Amino acid sequence: MFPTHMSASAVAALLVVVATVSACNSDKPAVCSSVDELTSSVDNLKDVNLTENGLSQLQTDLTQVTADLGQLKDDAKQQYASQISNLETSVTALTSGVQAATADPSAATIGPLVSAISAVASSVQALGQAVSDTC
Repeated sequence: MFPTHMSASAVAALLVVVATVSACNSDKPAVCSSVDELTSSVDNLKDVNLTENGLSQLQTDLTQVTADLGQLKDDAKQQYASQISNLETSVTALTSGVQAATADPSAATIGPLVSAISAVASSVQALGQAVSDTC
């Protein structure tokens, strides 16, 4: 159960912690938060259960990955061009696979999606490793 009120000193202490965390995060380049957002979106993509959530959830999550990738490209400029290119290739392959599975849902079209998702995850991991020195 949470208290319904906090003392002024507790509120002040909480504000100091929040300000400190915010200050630490603001020192990092924008590419760091973009990679974090993309990693989170790819984690969601990996968590899709095709038998439970179906292709619809996969499409939704892939749309978010694509949006996050666009933001990452804006923030990274040319700095991580090779890793971003590899990721774009993986995302494009997954997008094609999702389109094929949506048009003709069968074991032959849905099965390859697992390895396509894995390829996207591997590309994001490689990008994260490349960016880690910056962040």
